[in-house]
Amino acid sequence: MVRPMSADVDAGGGGGVDATVTPMPRVTITAPMDGATFPQDALVGGEWAASVTFTVDAADVARVELVSGGVSLGDVMDGSLTYAFYAAATHTVDAIGYDDAGVELARDSVTITVTAPADTGCHATLDALGLDWAVAGASPGIADPVRVQPIINGVAFRYVSNTEPTAMLMDCELAIRLYRLTELVIPYGIDEVIHIGIYNYRCIGGGDPDSGTCTPSQHAYARAIDLHAFGLAGSDETYSTETDFVITTRSDPCPIPFSNDKDRVLKELACSMWSERVFEIVLTPNYNADHRNHFHVDMTAGSMFIGEGVEGVDPVIGGLDD
Repeated sequence: MVRPMSADVDAGGGGGVDATVTPMPRVTITAPMDGATFPQDALVGGEWAASVTFTVDAADVARVELVSGGVSLGDVMDGSLTYAFYAAATHTVDAIGYDDAGVELARDSVTITVTAPADTGCHATLDALGLDWAVAGASPGIADPVRVQPIINGVAFRYVSNTEPTAMLMDCELAIRLYRLTELVIPYGIDEVIHIGIYNYRCIGGGDPDSGTCTPSQHAYARAIDLHAFGLAGSDETYSTETDFVITTRSDPCPIPFSNDKDRVLKELACSMWSERVFEIVLTPNYNADHRNHFHVDMTAGSMFIGEGVEGVDPVIGGLDD
């Protein structure tokens, strides 16, 4: 760039010019334009947000920080920074250039407006998450039936007796929870969830929900899934609740003592599903003999996690699903 120069004429009248370069610290936000509007059209961490990318041109400063409302959005690296705005409001964003000592040398500002999403319903959420889905026909017990294709966030969902993943019928809200489940398993290198069922119109322990004499299972509402195993990407190896989960006795639900690496992964996943509120109910193979080969997870209001029990001596706790 061309910077201003200061010219000093030689006092001796020789006509010589002493030209020196004067540093001119500068910070300019080149995008977005002042007054731009951004809709909250993406889900970031489970919340609607507008992701805005700022590009900044700077000279003669050590670093550039973006600040809005007194809160740092982070330092600009390689000329840009992307930030997720969760508040639908007008935001003034300052780009501030500092020297090595942290003294402000220059700044620029833009004002942007973040607008709330037009639709925050379950169907719109599935679209924002990138799920491949379609409205399904009416089924007893399912409030909002959808059929979801089995690849969610790059993770395949396969019924235990099938060789290939297949589409799943469920309540729309469960589909959102399955996406959140993929976010938990991916860091473990898992790319397949092997399950043993979602929708089953029955009562807890069996019986007809229409009889009025028993408590319907969350499976009757298609708001539960039984998780049998988790497949490790690039291999035939699985983390199986049936063969790898070691039954324990402990009064505190989490962390659950583990015996080996596979046992550790399964128990960490169980605790994460509960602590991250991916599901309100998480029943492990510790719960009772009917659960030795799966995690039962569902969306019953009022969270509870069962993490104690021993084979042959099971806790007796009423009001929980199976």
